[in-house]
Amino acid sequence: MLETVFYFPWEVNLILFLQSSLPGFVLGFFGIIAEVVSKNVLALLFISVYLVYNKDWGKFTLLSLGVAGVCCEFIKVTVARLRPYAVVDKIKCIHANVPDQNPMDFKIQGYSLPSGHSMMATNLFLAIPIYLRKIPYVAIGLIGVLIVSISRVGLGVHFPTDTIVGFIIAFVIILILSHIYDKIEYRPYLYLGIAALSLIGIIFCPDMSYIKYVALVLGISLGFLVEEKYVNFENPKSRRDAIVRLIGAIILFILLFVLIPKLAGKTDLVDCIKYSLFTFIMLAVYPLTFKKIDRDS
Repeated sequence: MLETVFYFPWEVNLILFLQSSLPGFVLGFFGIIAEVVSKNVLALLFISVYLVYNKDWGKFTLLSLGVAGVCCEFIKVTVARLRPYAVVDKIKCIHANVPDQNPMDFKIQGYSLPSGHSMMATNLFLAIPIYLRKIPYVAIGLIGVLIVSISRVGLGVHFPTDTIVGFIIAFVIILILSHIYDKIEYRPYLYLGIAALSLIGIIFCPDMSYIKYVALVLGISLGFLVEEKYVNFENPKSRRDAIVRLIGAIILFILLFVLIPKLAGKTDLVDCIKYSLFTFIMLAVYPLTFKKIDRDS
């Protein structure tokens, strides 16, 4: 793969300014942000919203996360922009994208453009406010996105333009979905369309990191298809039901997304199974138990 190097002088100056000016505890806090705003944490959060709070909100956030992830990874692999610390000697890699691996191994660390964390932060802070047209919460959410974006720049793992592009991609996708999501009478068309477009992308980007995101989109889309046709669970009617559902979801998530992958070993096949099959189980199979565990049913 042909790796690329390009940046504006102001980007390097900003990274160096942040790394030289910010105290150590702030940079340490940026490292914590990197761990919190991650695929597993956001997946658990959005799945929990779907299962135990508001099913429609959860569906919207998971769809926007999946579509934005596919788009970002397609660009990331295609452009193959090296990370700042790999091209500018003075820039330090304070907290690598995958901390326990070689920061110069970009097959593991991923490339720089766009920023996946900025994309995920945009979904985290803005998806539901935009979907509900809650403008004051959108303004607050933008502050959260800005903090995450600055953290990625300060850690030396992204150029500022990486974070800007990650934000724009997620923001545009959220806006588009928010305008069409409730207007489509037969949503399986939407789920199948998203899955089909993601699969077509493999022709142009047959990289495993992209395929893993396609697996996630397939798990989300097929999960919603099956749930709507065969399960169609309702939002919990009591706090007790919500708590029981949440406890079950956390236990199942840890089993499927943490313990089984750890026992099976870190391989591309395990990751694809985790993102597709295990996501499907969380979205469509686990809700089958709700009639038994909900007291009000």
